Amino acid sequence: MVAMAIIGMLIGLLFPAISGVRKKARLATAQGAFSQWANGVTRYKQTYGFYPSIGTKYDTTGDSLYSLESGTTGVNFIMALAGKNPEGSTLKDTDRKTFNRNAEEFCAFAKDDFEDYSTNTATTGVLMDRFGNHNIRIIFDTDSTGTVKAVAGLDAAKTPPDLSSIASGGTGIPARIIIFTTDLDIGSLEGLEKGDVADVIAIQ
Repeated sequence: MVAMAIIGMLIGLLFPAISGVRKKARLATAQGAFSQWANGVTRYKQTYGFYPSIGTKYDTTGDSLYSLESGTTGVNFIMALAGKNPEGSTLKDTDRKTFNRNAEEFCAFAKDDFEDYSTNTATTGVLMDRFGNHNIRIIFDTDSTGTVKAVAGLDAAKTPPDLSSIASGGTGIPARIIIFTTDLDIGSLEGLEKGDVADVIAIQ
């Protein structure tokens, strides 16, 4: 009985440690995926001379914020970076003209990048991080200052502490592209709790 009790205690101690290791591994994978997306945006900018216009046309007098949980914005983002539709088909001429005129692949999206690959790729194109959070925010330095700051529409209450200076109107962050999700932005629709996720940030 004593031995069983000791084993039970050891198992109880091991579970949190294993969970922490898994969370760190998932965070590293998530950050890697976001970094690939950011690299794709950088290559897009280098090729075309401007950032992809994936939502409301951006204003070059300030930085531009996009929320990818919107199906339309997510699909536009994929078409711009992948040079094809989310399910892999060729872009229509009108979409090529709007998002990626050479249909060049700047970034490849994996099945794990989608909330539900089988349905989302053909319809809404909802992307998510490796924790299952699809509240993905992307900021482009569309005013070309080399610093992202005072972004219009960015909710300070849903911005990771590491990015607080861009939500509070502070000095900002030297960056051209920022992609992030955060445990502060978890809603009831995801079925996630704060402890299930982590801040995922890619800055370039």
